[in-house]
Formats: sequence, structure tokens, C-alpha cells
Amino acid sequence: MTQLLVWIQLFMVLMPTLWLVLGALENIRAPAANGNMVADVLAMRPMRDQFPELYAVLGRNRIESAALHRWLFRAIVAAETIVSLIMVVGTAALLLAGLGIVALEPARVLAAIGMLGFCMIWSAFLVGGQWVHYWAGAEGAQHTHLLLTLWGSAVLLLLVL
Repeated sequence: MTQLLVWIQLFMVLMPTLWLVLGALENIRAPAANGNMVADVLAMRPMRDQFPELYAVLGRNRIESAALHRWLFRAIVAAETIVSLIMVVGTAALLLAGLGIVALEPARVLAAIGMLGFCMIWSAFLVGGQWVHYWAGAEGAQHTHLLLTLWGSAVLLLLVL
């Protein structure tokens, strides 16, 4: 049963690893796609356009600085890239553990560190998104970040329990 659990854990870590690797690569290859959306959310433009009455009350939280938008987006991409690399290493370690080449516990620890990073990225988006009230105007992003946090948390629990 332990061997089966290792292969289940490998698959469960592999999928969010591939998701984040693809996301990081796309953010590097085509930064305007998500970079512009980050800037819009930080400046609260979707709320201003869709919910002007809320914007009149909550718009004080907006972040207008284009330089800060760029810096934050670069920090996001850096975090995604670093966590992606850790997740790839953790996934490879689980594969090697499944094949009996490396010890299982260190492989699980590496994978858990990567999954914790995955959860931290999306949790940070939820917290930062709350500052700019992205539930009003960018609720699709909020839902995605919540689901990614839950996905990562479930996988992390599978690794550590």
C-alpha cells in the first residue's frame, strides 16, 4: 500500500507542478497577458467600471503606480518560477522514490515544500486581492485563486498526513 500511496502522491503533485510551470512560462513569454490584468485589478479598474458606487467608497485602496504594478508582477513571476523549480525537484524526487532510487521521506519533504509554496502564492493573491476588493469586478480571478489554494492544500495534506 505504501508503494501505491507514493505513486498517488506523485501524480497529485505532478498536476499542480505542470500547471504552475506552464503559468510561469506564459508569464515570462507573454507578460502583458497577466501583467495588464494585475495592473487593472490593483488600480481597481474593473470595480470602477462595473460597480461605480462601490468604487466611490472603496476606491481609496487602489494602487495606481505603474512602476509598482510592474515590480509586483515581476515579483509574482519570480515567485512562480522559484516555486515551480522546487515543485519540479519534489516531483522528480517522488518519482525516484517510487522507483526505489531515493528515500521516500526526503522526497515527500521536498514535494511538501513545493506545495506549500504553491499554496502561499495563491493565498497571497487572495489576501492582496482583498485589499483591492477584487471580488467586485475580477471575481473570476478570485475564484480561480481560491480553487488553486484549495487544490494545493489538499495535495499538501496528502503529503504530510
